[in-house]
Amino acid sequence: MCELFGVCANKAVNINFTWRGFYLRGKYQKDGWGICFYEGKSAKVLKEPKSTLKSDLAKSFRDNNNNIISNIFISHVRYATQGKNLHENTHPFVRGLNGREWVFAHNGTLYGYKSKQLSSYLPEGSTDSEYAFCYLLDNIKNSKDTWETIIEVSNELSELGCFNYLLSNGEKLYAHASGNNLHYLQRKPPYDDIIAELVDEDFRLLLGDKKSRDEKAVIIATNPLTNENWISMEKGRVYEFENGELNRTS
Repeated sequence: MCELFGVCANKAVNINFTWRGFYLRGKYQKDGWGICFYEGKSAKVLKEPKSTLKSDLAKSFRDNNNNIISNIFISHVRYATQGKNLHENTHPFVRGLNGREWVFAHNGTLYGYKSKQLSSYLPEGSTDSEYAFCYLLDNIKNSKDTWETIIEVSNELSELGCFNYLLSNGEKLYAHASGNNLHYLQRKPPYDDIIAELVDEDFRLLLGDKKSRDEKAVIIATNPLTNENWISMEKGRVYEFENGELNRTS
């Protein structure tokens, strides 16, 4: 099963500590990796159809990403169930809508998804994930209420299988868990005495040394990445995060 990683912060931040732990999940999710971050309304994507542990690009990002900052990140490591190991089948996927670039990553498997008709958005690859993303955007495009539409489509597609995903337009980060759990972590000040330690590596950080006093962030992952207080998301709910905090749930 693929794994997801996301960050929503109240200011532009780097992710060099926590993503270091996510990078190691490529040991088990061997078919692809990708990461997306925003510069204004534009989404910048790095991705390859190979394991992070076999990717010079992923290793370089892990070791040299201090100057890459954004208020939203979405990352994915892939274990392929549908679609070959090709660049176009590697997450995250990006499409433009209403002057913004939307980003999507999914884990799980959907069945019978081609029964859902597409109109404005068509997949470039051959995965259930990208097809579901196109269907989501078709519905959002024709909707007057983005939040209610995301909830309705999430419930609809969850009837076809496991539909865990992260979705963003660069302002808000949406998360949904239908099968396997997603988890989120709220980081907020004061950070002075908090030591975070990675689950998959003997590596720790005194958060007070790196975080500004007004910095807030939510981190999302399929499985907890650190020893901090991760919260399991309720299955079937959509979560909306903005400016480093949970806004609302369905």
